[in-house]
Amino acid sequence: MVAQLIPMMLRICLLVAIGAAVLTPDAGYARPKIHYLSSSSSTQLPTARPEFRHPAERHQVFFVQRTSNANTIVYVARFDDDGQLNKHRPVDVYWRRFEEQGQIMPLRWYERVFGFGVRTRAMPDGKSYQVSFNAMRSETLMLRQTGPFEAALWTRLGNRDFELIYGYLDLDESGMLPKVERLRLYTADPKTGRFVTHLIAVSGGEYQE
Repeated sequence: MVAQLIPMMLRICLLVAIGAAVLTPDAGYARPKIHYLSSSSSTQLPTARPEFRHPAERHQVFFVQRTSNANTIVYVARFDDDGQLNKHRPVDVYWRRFEEQGQIMPLRWYERVFGFGVRTRAMPDGKSYQVSFNAMRSETLMLRQTGPFEAALWTRLGNRDFELIYGYLDLDESGMLPKVERLRLYTADPKTGRFVTHLIAVSGGEYQE
């Protein structure tokens, strides 16, 4: 189980955040190395930073926070008027600027193209969509319709499905460019009804001009 928890979603969440922190369109980054440290379960959802607000958006399926400030990247499902996932754009993503007035702000184009933006593909069942982040298109998640105007984002780890809740990135900002040092991924285990936190160490995630 431990060896299998260095999964696609952990790589995705990390690389999404790395891509979105790019400071110029031509900036690149060294491909990070991810080392699994531990996982733990709890009856209540842990709070990475108590002073940071958690978004509570309508149709929210995932969000990402960082050590640098309270600004949060939010993913929401989009539905048609009949309550079905929108076939053309089932997922939307934007900033919730909690460090400012809490306003919504669209992603900058390079954040969308290199990092936080997503691509989707409809599955044959007509109720779910394969989702991949632009930072790492080869890895996929699954957006599943659970009812009218209801959906959840899932990843498969060690032959088990986990519902994504949020990710938290520990950044080292002592240099010219930020570096991701650690990722905490917060999920829900539908089999046990408990929350599972996956702790991942990161090396080699520096940006290079």
